[in-house]
Amino acid sequence: MPDVLVDSLKRVKKKEGLVFSDTKLREEWTVATKAAEMPGLLVHDLRRSAIRNLIAAGVPEKVAMRISGHKTRAVFDRYHIVDATDVVNAMNRLQNKRLTERENGESLVRGLLSPSSKLL
Repeated sequence: MPDVLVDSLKRVKKKEGLVFSDTKLREEWTVATKAAEMPGLLVHDLRRSAIRNLIAAGVPEKVAMRISGHKTRAVFDRYHIVDATDVVNAMNRLQNKRLTERENGESLVRGLLSPSSKLL
């Protein structure tokens, strides 16, 4: 777990029993989200956010599936929502990678062809 989460959990007072009832989960979740000033938040919203954050952090999809408990690719793909910003960011990374490779390649060639190089 990330350090910030571990630190947060260490500050929480230990309690006995279940956090949510296994028979009244919906009602208790509704009360909890209102108390947190996040009415309408779904458990699945947290799962989607976790998937997006894992992928954005560069965690391989198979590892993200293992962490989130997804057993099938189809269900994981429903949670791994891609939007226009993701596509733009991916294209920018590709362009930056190509520019870096081109610059590295050009500097390598210049170094090989310099007067001090033994190749000339």
